[in-house]
Amino acid sequence: MIIEAVSQGILLGLSTGIFCLVTCAPVYVPFVLSEDRKLRRNILSVVEIAMGRLIAYLFFGLILGIFGKQIDGSWLNRAIGIAMILLSVLMLAFVAVKKWPHFGLCKLSKKYMNYPAFFGFLTGINVCPPFLLAMSAALSYASIAGSVLLFGGFFVGTSFYLILLVPLGLAAKVENIRQIGLITSVMSGLMFLTLGLGYLLL
Repeated sequence: MIIEAVSQGILLGLSTGIFCLVTCAPVYVPFVLSEDRKLRRNILSVVEIAMGRLIAYLFFGLILGIFGKQIDGSWLNRAIGIAMILLSVLMLAFVAVKKWPHFGLCKLSKKYMNYPAFFGFLTGINVCPPFLLAMSAALSYASIAGSVLLFGGFFVGTSFYLILLVPLGLAAKVENIRQIGLITSVMSGLMFLTLGLGYLLL
């Protein structure tokens, strides 16, 4: 079962990874474009995003394994809504830190908040079609181990596409591009806030 669950997750992630990356583009693209980072720091940020996603996938796999088909649509809508609202707050806070770095709360946030990891975690639990496919496949195992292993494989498969964010970050060396990144971060934050409230009202 171990090899089967992991390989199924990897194949699912590889086949849908581009769709996952496009779905999360409103978060990842503004983030990598909003700050001029050295190549090493850019790679580290992508790794941190990936680690956040890994924690989210394993957590969701564990929840599915424990509760299985008891999880209904209303529970998912609330979880998605809360995740989107938290994501919007995080994106707006990230912009505030960049624009007003000497403001007290911004200094604390910059010092103690790992934005890439949180972005990765919150996008990792946002439900998109590939994620729903992974959920369906995980439920078919009807076990905690099978569900967690499948989501672990799904993480491996989708993470290959995160590498594309590294060269994209090189564009942030241009000041105008960084400003565009910050503006689109605000727009994306407001979009996720609206979507999150919509899910909570369903």
